[in-house]
Formats: sequence, structure tokens, C-alpha cells
Amino acid sequence: MLPRALLAALAALLLALPALAGPPGFSEHRFNGRDPEWRQGVATFHVKNGDCSPIKYGDGRGESDCHNGNLRSRYAYRQTARPGQALEYRMEIYIPADLRYGGGPNRRSLLEIAEWQRVNTVKNHIHTLHLDSNKGLTFDDTRCLSPREFGRWNSFVMRVKWSTGADGFLQVICNGKTIIDYRGQTAIPRDCGQRGVYQCEPALQEPRKPVQFQVGILFRGWSEHRRAEGLNPAGRTAPASGFTVHMRNIAVSRLRGS
Repeated sequence: MLPRALLAALAALLLALPALAGPPGFSEHRFNGRDPEWRQGVATFHVKNGDCSPIKYGDGRGESDCHNGNLRSRYAYRQTARPGQALEYRMEIYIPADLRYGGGPNRRSLLEIAEWQRVNTVKNHIHTLHLDSNKGLTFDDTRCLSPREFGRWNSFVMRVKWSTGADGFLQVICNGKTIIDYRGQTAIPRDCGQRGVYQCEPALQEPRKPVQFQVGILFRGWSEHRRAEGLNPAGRTAPASGFTVHMRNIAVSRLRGS
């Protein structure tokens, strides 16, 4: 049994440590317009109009979230995945039952709540969880949750081996139901370059670069820059109350044998 004085010293040390700002292994995203809240193991992501960051992306294009009209509240996993690694990404998601957003004018909803993309690249987005009140929650184009499953906690699991060869695999499981399961190269999404697939251009792919996992809200909204491009604001503007999503048990782990 530890001496009482040592126990007191350890307790004082624990009290002096800063509280976790998010799930273990994650950091607040550097381009957040509003940081998530982390309380008792639950992350709350909320954005409303104006929650954008003016910090430039640093990729030479001179763009930022405010420039592009993006609203962001996210955590980024600090460790990136290397080609050849096999990992499991897991979380539970609570989407409020009163969500009312149709998804916008694009093939996939402009409201995103998780993403896998290569770092230090342009248009190398791999997979995304899209959210709207018509299709529900979709993994790219495949439905994960229907709108009827909003208003309660739901589970999401993705198992993947990031690979450019035949040894790769991708499995996505929502509430215990497998919605995607295939083997083969996974470094570049199979629909990259298709019409309406956002931020994935085949000519710009760099499959040897590491992959970063992000959770939380990114709404690809409206700005004067978008007006100058000739885009219509319909479907690109957040409701006055904004968007809110909750998550818990967010974790990344290596798969056995990898």
C-alpha cells in the first residue's frame, strides 16, 4: 500500500494536469471556426453561420474556410495512417431527430461529420460521412443510417488496410450491419474522378502520403467567393440554429496481425 504522503502528492499532481480537450489521441482542428465541447466522454460539435476560420490553408491557393464559406467544428486524430497499415476506426453517433437539411445541390450532402484524407495534398479526399435529413447518414454514396435512426445513439465501425495492391480491404459496419465489404486497392477511392465526387481528382492522387482521420462537422457553405463563382446559395446556407452532432467512444486501433 502506498504511503499517505505519496498518495496525496499523486492526487495533487493529477489535479494540476490539464483536462482532456477531446477524445484521447485527438486534437482540435487548426481550422475550426468553433471548437467542439468535450464533457464526460461526449463530444458535441456545433456550428452556425459565421463559425469559420480565416487561417489560410497554406497550400499556395490563398484559400481559407471563411474565403470558401466553410463552417467547421472538428477533432483531428494526431497519428496519421501509413500505406500498408490496417486500422479500425470506431465511434458512436447521435444525430438530433429535428435535423432539417436537404443536403444541398451536389451529389453528396454538403454537411459532413467525418473524413479520411491525405495530408499535405490537394484534392486527395478519400472517404466521407455525409449527413442530411433526406438520405440520412451515408458513407460516400452508401447509406449507413436512415433518418428514422436519428434521435438515438448509433454505432459506426470502419476496418481498412490502406494499400495500393490486392492485399487491401475495406469494411464498414453501421449498427452491426455490414454495408461495404471488399478487397483490393484502397488508397484511392473507386469512384475518384466521377462526376459529383468532391475533392478527388485522379491526376492529383498521391497514394503514398499518410491518411488523416477527422471527426465532427464540416459544412461546405456559402461565401461571397462562391457568389463570384456563380454558385447559388440555395442549399449552401446553414439554418439559423446551425447544426449539432454528438459523438462518444471515438477510437482508432490497429487490427491484429497488421
